[in-house]
Amino acid sequence: MPVDFRRPARDAAAALAVLTVATAALTGCSRGADTGAGPSAAAFDEPVSITNCGRTATYDAPPQRIVSMNDHVTETLIQMGVGDRIVGMGYGEKDDPLPETAEQFRAIPSLAAEYPTYEQIRDLEPDLVVGGMRSAFDDKTGRGRDALEQAGIHTFLFSEYCGAGFSDIALLENDFAQLGALLGAEEQAAELTESITTELDAVRARLEQAGVAPVRTFFYDSGEAEPLSVGGVGIGNLIAAYAGADNITAEGSKPYFTTGWEIVGERAPEAIVVLDYGATSAQDKIAYLKNQPIVATTPAVRNDRFVVVPLDDFFESSRMVDSVATIARGLHPAAFPDAQ
Repeated sequence: MPVDFRRPARDAAAALAVLTVATAALTGCSRGADTGAGPSAAAFDEPVSITNCGRTATYDAPPQRIVSMNDHVTETLIQMGVGDRIVGMGYGEKDDPLPETAEQFRAIPSLAAEYPTYEQIRDLEPDLVVGGMRSAFDDKTGRGRDALEQAGIHTFLFSEYCGAGFSDIALLENDFAQLGALLGAEEQAAELTESITTELDAVRARLEQAGVAPVRTFFYDSGEAEPLSVGGVGIGNLIAAYAGADNITAEGSKPYFTTGWEIVGERAPEAIVVLDYGATSAQDKIAYLKNQPIVATTPAVRNDRFVVVPLDDFFESSRMVDSVATIARGLHPAAFPDAQ
């Protein structure tokens, strides 16, 4: 029968005593290149039905052969204790997985530097493909959700990319509860969720206790002719809220969107968060911003107030704890005297 996985928000004050930001998570056993059905493959007592991105699926037993399409998905599944069921992964050439997932992460076969093809996925005979971004299920490449499901392969997409964005941490709670239920890993999923939300609430409570005011912040992803920034509906905007940053481009209707340098200049950010990824280094991005005629006039540049965060930490996973902590400490150092 369908199950309601929504849970109430947690009380931030209860997390005040938690001051560390390292996410404690469970890891599964090390695995080789293949996996078979073990005891966890036993059928559920009752079928588990979930609705993900408007698609309802029913599971008679936990999937045993999983293809993970994104790094943060792979890490999350390992943290939920089901890494031994991953038979292949996309974006599998990451050289710095989370320490608690590293051994298992590196043992999982990498299918492609980016996404595997439909044929690669099908040849592995998976019973579940999990994607962390909309691009994981690209109809144009033949690996859309419809195509996979028509081949008898269940799919699951992290809900930030269902279209409604990521306005509240309840979305992560719901996604992880659903994954835990369909994988037969409810306890591990709940512990991972508890770890993430407790750490996030601890940072927020620390800032509230210090009485700090949000800092007007420009989130710079990339772009020179026009900047790509963080909108108001993605996890980046939620990270900003937890970290005490006032996102100056929160009017954007997408997780990331193109704005204008004039808008950035008019809104005079006091700080700039630079997302670090790709061929252009964070330091090169900062150098460009310091020489961009409009941005160079802002308080952020005049005061050399930059915070660098890896793009890997801007996804729906335990890594968002690291980005919240990094930004909060960068913008509000007085609230974290232990870090100085």
